[in-house]
Amino acid sequence: MIAINVKGESGLNLAAPATPTAICATCCQRAAQGRRHLSIPIIYQGKEHLGTATVYLSHDALRAREDQHLITIFAQIILLDGLIFFIMSFNLQRFIFQPLSKLQLALNTAIRAPDASGAQITHLADDEIGGIVNGFNRIVARTAADLVKRTAAEAVAREEKEKAQQAYSQLMATQETLVEAEKMASLGSLVAGVAHEINTPVGITLTAASHLGTATSHITGKLDSGNIKKSDFQSYLETAQECCELILANSERAANLIHSFKQVAVDQTSEARRSFHLHDYLNEVITSLKPRFKHTKVAIDIQCEEDILLDSYPGALAQVLTNLVVNALIHGYESGEIAGTIVIEAHRSDAQHVSMTISDSGKGISPENLGRVFEPFFTTRRGSGGSGLGLNIVYNIVRQRLGGNIEVHSEVGQGTRFTLDMPCIAPTVQHKENVA
Repeated sequence: MIAINVKGESGLNLAAPATPTAICATCCQRAAQGRRHLSIPIIYQGKEHLGTATVYLSHDALRAREDQHLITIFAQIILLDGLIFFIMSFNLQRFIFQPLSKLQLALNTAIRAPDASGAQITHLADDEIGGIVNGFNRIVARTAADLVKRTAAEAVAREEKEKAQQAYSQLMATQETLVEAEKMASLGSLVAGVAHEINTPVGITLTAASHLGTATSHITGKLDSGNIKKSDFQSYLETAQECCELILANSERAANLIHSFKQVAVDQTSEARRSFHLHDYLNEVITSLKPRFKHTKVAIDIQCEEDILLDSYPGALAQVLTNLVVNALIHGYESGEIAGTIVIEAHRSDAQHVSMTISDSGKGISPENLGRVFEPFFTTRRGSGGSGLGLNIVYNIVRQRLGGNIEVHSEVGQGTRFTLDMPCIAPTVQHKENVA
């Protein structure tokens, strides 16, 4: 407050401070200009109006007080905020950040640990963080249990895998041994058959030579005694001519059998590659198989173009042909008890490929077995000595060694037909065919 001015109706004019009047008048004028004044009427006994009291206020003083009050409030607010911040930071650190740090550390431990051991944490407070920690501990416990089970299962799986690999290796070794045994059995059957077949011409040759020797001794004795007659000499000449013809014919027959056997046997026991005429080689292979068919009702008919020249593996082809023909004899014609004909056809399918079919008119293959004939160890004659490897060997030789394809078509009661398509020039093979 700067000044108080009291003005009466009778002209009375009072101002405070009372002196100096000029100063008070100046203050009142400033207050009036600042419009910071309050006018109060002076009434006597509620009726008579005596005058007016005017109170002049200072704007600067009010502003100074307001500024001081605001500064005080701001200081209190800052102090209170600092206190609240400290309390909240302490509580957050204690109840939020520290548990979260422990949880993060536990997570890192669980990630690094192979079995999640030591990842559980302890939080005694029953609050939201405690609920999260308890849930985390349950997850860790379940994960640890699952890891233990998984580790045990993996160990069992590794052990089973090793056993399976070992069993597979043994199976492959056994299968390879059986394949070699099958080849040797086929070769042994070939040797026995050819030996039996050769025995006839050799026996005839020996008989004829023995008879010729006897006739020669008899004519020599007559010649020495001087009792020889022209008729005796003519009879001897006739006997000698007959014996020579028998010896020559049967010697040639034995030589042809031996040649066929030798070529086929050498081819089957080696993996050499050479050029050969398919027509001639088919006849050599079938000649070596004729002893097997001698006492059966089954005939073999070869229909092959004569100018087909192959650069391939004759031993592999002989193995394929032998297995297919013998398979037809055993399964199609009941080992020769049923009469029929096995037809071998071969012709060029184009300039670079040859198509060959081995067909029979035998019993045929049932539909449920037709898709399995090339599987290893599959046979319908398990109790009769069948190994189930014959057609599997054929399939692998054709696909890998000869570089071709083989298909089978059959109907029950209508016979079976194997169709081979192979190149005239076989691909180069650096390793032994895999019969797996």
